[in-house]
Amino acid sequence: MEKLQKRLKPEWEPDYMNELSDDPDSGVSKAFEALKESEKGYGSLQEMRFLQTVDDKLRKTEITENLVKLRRYQAIIKESRQSLQPLADYLVHFGSELNKLSLEMEFLQKRSNSLNSNIEDKKLLDSKLTPLINDLAIPPEVVRSITDGPIDSRWVENLHFIQEKREIYKKYAETVGVKTSLRDLSHLLDLLELKCVERIRNYLVSQIKRFRKPAVASQVIQKEMLDSKEIFSFLLEHNKDLATELRKAYCHTMRWYYHQNFVKYMYSLEKLKLIQVDKNVLLGSLEESSGNSTGAASFFSRGYNSSSYTPEITLNEYLINIPKRFDLLTNEDQTAILAQIAETNNTKYWIEAGFKNFNQALMDNVSTEYLFLNEFFEISTLEEATEVTKLVFSPVYQLGYNYTKYLISDSYDWFGVLIMVRMCQSLEYELQHRRVPVLEDYLNYQLILLWPKFQSLIDHNMSTMKKAASSSAVIKTMSKNIMIPLMMTQNFGMVLTNLIRLSSNLMFEIETWEPLTNSVIRLSNEFESCLIKLSASLQGKKKQEIFLYNNFFLIYSILSNELEEEESVRMKGTAESLDQEKHVSDEMNGKKTLAELEKDHFKKLVEAYGETE
Repeated sequence: MEKLQKRLKPEWEPDYMNELSDDPDSGVSKAFEALKESEKGYGSLQEMRFLQTVDDKLRKTEITENLVKLRRYQAIIKESRQSLQPLADYLVHFGSELNKLSLEMEFLQKRSNSLNSNIEDKKLLDSKLTPLINDLAIPPEVVRSITDGPIDSRWVENLHFIQEKREIYKKYAETVGVKTSLRDLSHLLDLLELKCVERIRNYLVSQIKRFRKPAVASQVIQKEMLDSKEIFSFLLEHNKDLATELRKAYCHTMRWYYHQNFVKYMYSLEKLKLIQVDKNVLLGSLEESSGNSTGAASFFSRGYNSSSYTPEITLNEYLINIPKRFDLLTNEDQTAILAQIAETNNTKYWIEAGFKNFNQALMDNVSTEYLFLNEFFEISTLEEATEVTKLVFSPVYQLGYNYTKYLISDSYDWFGVLIMVRMCQSLEYELQHRRVPVLEDYLNYQLILLWPKFQSLIDHNMSTMKKAASSSAVIKTMSKNIMIPLMMTQNFGMVLTNLIRLSSNLMFEIETWEPLTNSVIRLSNEFESCLIKLSASLQGKKKQEIFLYNNFFLIYSILSNELEEEESVRMKGTAESLDQEKHVSDEMNGKKTLAELEKDHFKKLVEAYGETE
């Protein structure tokens, strides 16, 4: 042990207490005695231990200096403690607050978890209830709109909403059964549907009454009705009898409306100054013998004036104006003349102008009304559409028939009648283009009026030519120079050319059995007979044949020139017109046109009388 102490010295302190001995308690008393007897005046055993372990050099250091330093250090430490005390207090407070915040965060975390759990539960509940509520609930705004709102596009949307709700309620009733809530909602829906029916009825009645107000435009009212056209289908579904009665009321109101307006328009057309065509425009007539005619009379108050008067137009003027009149058939302007213009216009018109304006106005109005009836009242079949349209326009149809009779009754304007026939056919084509197949019967009846009148005027022409063949004036003129064709021949050539032009219009696909074809053949045969009869008044067969050859050759030349012009126009035509022409040609199956038939006929006559020339 002593060796160990020596080795560890000075770090190892003396074992004053004899702690390292085998008997530790044996040296305690000796240590205390040594402490008391010590000269150095140790105050305690601990001090003695410390001082004995300190190096001798340190013992010699001035204790005062060390004490001053220690006191200085103590002051610095004290000052530092005072300076750091607020920081220490703050840190203590911060720690306290941090603990509180931590507790609050824990509380918030628990609260957040609880809220998230509630939200998930509500989401699950919403996912199940929201579709059901959306399907069954009827918003108050919809109810207010249905009961008090104006009938417009928004109202129609709410009407569709009600219809959708009805389908949804039926589906729920079939799947889950009729519950108390569903029964109450169905009752509310029934009340809303009844209110819709009532409001639709009142709306349609008010709109129908508007048509009877003076100076009202039907298109404006119809446009407003079409903006909410779904209301009638709803009414038809929920109250078919009421819908049928309202449609009938509308039709009778429009029947009155169109009749009143067309009567006024007819009165305006009556003011048109029409060219009066008398017997003097017939082939073979002598201008000096004309004058047996009737004056212009009112359509509503026909009068008859038997006094003679000077013809308004001569035969030459009549024939010259025929090609210009054909322009009315090809004119792209499909608007009827306004009533105000018709009443104040001083221009003179041919009879087809009045016919065109009336029937153009009728076609436009019938087309508009037909489309409206189909779209608003949902007319599905052609038979029903024809029946309803006839109910609305039958008085106007009768006006049209009477107006046509008025135009042609005392007129000898046979080309005017034929142009009116072509106008009817053109109107039929236009109606097919518009897809309005309800005027066919009306136009067919117009043709029934016009074709017999045209054939009657052809008969008048034939009678006039027969009289001319026996006229001394014609025979005298013919005898002066047999080399010059008769004026009647020149006129017949112009007539025949214009008749052929009207028969060769590809739009109408003229067929050989049309009345015009037969009339042309009859007229041509009568002309041939008249010339042969006139030639009999000449002395000598040679003169007769020269006379016939010159007259027939003139007709043949006119027809040849006409066919050449047609061929030239055909070659310059568009591809579309050529295709249409090819289609018509295929349908004709190799049959010759009327122009070709007449040309061949007069060619044979020319060859027959030219052999002996």
